[in-house]
Amino acid sequence: MHFQRSAVRRTVAALAVVSGLALLTPTTATAAGQPPKPRRLTYAYVTSLDGHVYVIDTRTNSVLGIATTTVGGGADQVAVTPDGASLYVTNAFKYVSVVNIAKTSATNIPFDNSELSPDILYGEAIAPDGKHAYVAVQNPFHGDKVSVIDTATKQVSATIQVSKPHQVVISPNGKRLYVSGDKGGSLSVINTTNDQVIATIHLDEPANGMAITPDGKHLYVTGNSGTVSVISLAKRKIVHTIPGAGTGGVTISPNGSRAYVVGVRVKNKSTQGKVSVINTTTDAVTKTIPIGDSTPANGPGRYFLPSEVAVTPDGKSAYVVGSYGHGTPQGTVFAINTATEAVTPITVGAGDTMGAATGRL
Repeated sequence: MHFQRSAVRRTVAALAVVSGLALLTPTTATAAGQPPKPRRLTYAYVTSLDGHVYVIDTRTNSVLGIATTTVGGGADQVAVTPDGASLYVTNAFKYVSVVNIAKTSATNIPFDNSELSPDILYGEAIAPDGKHAYVAVQNPFHGDKVSVIDTATKQVSATIQVSKPHQVVISPNGKRLYVSGDKGGSLSVINTTNDQVIATIHLDEPANGMAITPDGKHLYVTGNSGTVSVISLAKRKIVHTIPGAGTGGVTISPNGSRAYVVGVRVKNKSTQGKVSVINTTTDAVTKTIPIGDSTPANGPGRYFLPSEVAVTPDGKSAYVVGSYGHGTPQGTVFAINTATEAVTPITVGAGDTMGAATGRL
C-alpha cells in the first residue's frame, strides 16, 4: 500500500472559518507577597483540511478551540517552537502560517505567488534554538529546495537546493538537517551553519516519516514496505531494520526509550490502523496498539488510516491523526495513554486530520 498523501488531498480547497482561540493558562498559588507564577500546561495541536488548527487539553483530551482564522483550507504539517509560544503550519496554498498562540494572531509567509509556478510545501522542522524553520518545497518550474525561514523576521532568508525534498528533521544540537526525497532512496545531510549539503545517506526506499533519538545518535525512517530503517548518524548508514512496524509517521519518546510508528495491520482477514511501539535498545516491536475500528479486508467498511503521531513532552500521551478515506472526511484524533495503552477518540471538526504536534504553554 502507498500511504503518502495524494496530490488531490494536498490541493483541497476549503473556506477559512472565522473563529478564535482562548487558551487560559492557570496560575499556581504562591506564598503571600509573591506574584503568582504561570503554570505551563501541555496541549496537542492538530491541523485539519477544514482549515483549522484544533487545540486539545492533554489533561482532559477536550478540544479547547480553534487557533486562528488565517490558517485556511489546506492546512497540513504543524510544528511548535521550542518556547511553546508559536506554531508553524504549512499550507497547500503556498504559504506557512506563524501562529502566536497566546495572542490568537497569525502571520502568513508566502512562497511562490505565481499561479503557473506553484510551490508545493511538504515536511518542516524548527531548529532547537528556535531561530530558523526549515520547509521542504517542491516546484516543477523553479526547482526544488528547502526554504529557511528566519523566525525573528518571519521571512525566507535562504534556500538550499535539494531534489524532491519531502521529509525534514533536525538534529537535537541543531547542527545537521536531514532531508529525504520523494523519489529514490536517498537522504541529504545539510550543515546548518552554512546551509550546504555535505553528505548523502543511502536508503532502501523513499522515506514517509523520520525521527531522531534525543541523544542524536540514530534516525528512524519509515517507508511503504512497512520496514523501519535505523540509521547510525555517526556512520551515516543503516544499522538495523525492523520489518512490519509501520509505513507512516514516527516519533521518539522524550527519554529516547521508545519509538512510535503508525501504519495499518491486516489480521484474521480484517484491516485496522495501528501504532507500533519499538524498544530503541533492542530495535524490536514490543507492542501493537489498534487504532479505530476493524473492518473486513476488501469489505464495505471503513478503517482509520493513521498518518502522523506526536508524543507529549512527558511521554505520557500520544496523539494520532489521519483519515478514513473513501471521500468521506471525518475529523478524528486518537489519544493514547502510553502507560495503559487506552485509546480515546476525539472529534475535531469535519476535515481529515493532517498534522500533530505537542507543546507546553
